[in-house]
Amino acid sequence: MPQGICFTGAYEVAALPALIPGSWYIGFACKKCRQHFAILTEPTGAGALEISGPATFSVTCPNCNTRGEYSATDIKQFQAAQGGPSSTA
Repeated sequence: MPQGICFTGAYEVAALPALIPGSWYIGFACKKCRQHFAILTEPTGAGALEISGPATFSVTCPNCNTRGEYSATDIKQFQAAQGGPSSTA
């Protein structure tokens, strides 16, 4: 059975300070530098989470320090290729 999260509301979030290579994360691709950054660990461990909802997220990219507004449709699930705050996935 598919697992999912429905986000509603406005969230002030922070990027995770470090990623574990091979682990799955939920985050965004920065609108300026396009680097991926994570805000949550992806709970299925496989990038198979269904994400929906009318949410907005305010967050600063840890790679270029650009503050951005993102919607739930902007959320990316990715597997970290390297440690640190970002991934090129």
